[in-house]
Amino acid sequence: MSKVDGPGLAAVTVGLVFLYGGVKGYSPVKAFQNLIQGKNPNEGQSNTAILTASNPSQPNSGVGVFSGSTSASGNQKIAQQLAIQMGHGDWTTGKQWSDWVALWNGESGWRADANNPSSGAYGIPQSLPADKMASAGADWKTNPATQIKWGIEYIASTYGSPSAAYAAWLSRSPHWY
Repeated sequence: MSKVDGPGLAAVTVGLVFLYGGVKGYSPVKAFQNLIQGKNPNEGQSNTAILTASNPSQPNSGVGVFSGSTSASGNQKIAQQLAIQMGHGDWTTGKQWSDWVALWNGESGWRADANNPSSGAYGIPQSLPADKMASAGADWKTNPATQIKWGIEYIASTYGSPSAAYAAWLSRSPHWY
């Protein structure tokens, strides 16, 4: 067995970063620059997301997000795709969309890790209790698509539309829906 010296280890590391960047579909040079600067290797990359059911033959099995983003705009794209898939395409434009964006901007800033320490509400839709989102998938704590799926179902069943949910939210102080 041979030992790997410093330059050999550096070459292997650089090679792995380039391979990782290529597999993830973005510039390995940018990934390496971000890594050296102590940033997330994915920073500044595309917000595109591909959605797929974790188990298409089983309801409520969760929604997988691949090459996804944790940015607000990335999560909003996921919301639009899911709303269309779930039969709520009218939520993705006009007043319904702007009210939905405003509602979840106010609740969580569209962050999947948003946590209200005083109430325990969690995630993009600020589910209370948080574990109610498990009905949409086991990955509810970390997967924005699962949280959004649950939030769409909640808004549809409780208020009928994002505009009605937002109107209720605005009428309460402190805000909640």
